[in-house]
Amino acid sequence: MGVSVKTDLGAALVGTGQAKPGEDKDTYRRIGESVTALLTGALVVRVSVPATMQLIHVAAGHMDAFWQFSDVRSGLVAGALLVSEAGGTVTDLAGEPWSTDSQDFLAAAPGIHAAALDILSPLA
Repeated sequence: MGVSVKTDLGAALVGTGQAKPGEDKDTYRRIGESVTALLTGALVVRVSVPATMQLIHVAAGHMDAFWQFSDVRSGLVAGALLVSEAGGTVTDLAGEPWSTDSQDFLAAAPGIHAAALDILSPLA
């Protein structure tokens, strides 16, 4: 396991998860705006579930970043550990260390974390 060594967000494969049914409209809005923002910032944006599978791909270097606004935490704990152990950076969208109390989530290769954070943090 080892995260991507990319340093250019414009060459990155990034992903997010779909919100759970019944999530509030603000969460749906932020997800939509974040996908739109990263469509112009990253090479490819993928939206799929489960979060854990996407985080395994980040930890293995097959994806470069994953973010989430949804309140679904079930797949994030194990995935955050994998990404961290593989050398990735895991924070909330304020750039603070992520915890299960955080309102949002970003796991990325260190070389593109700051660029992804710049795009996503205004939407948090």
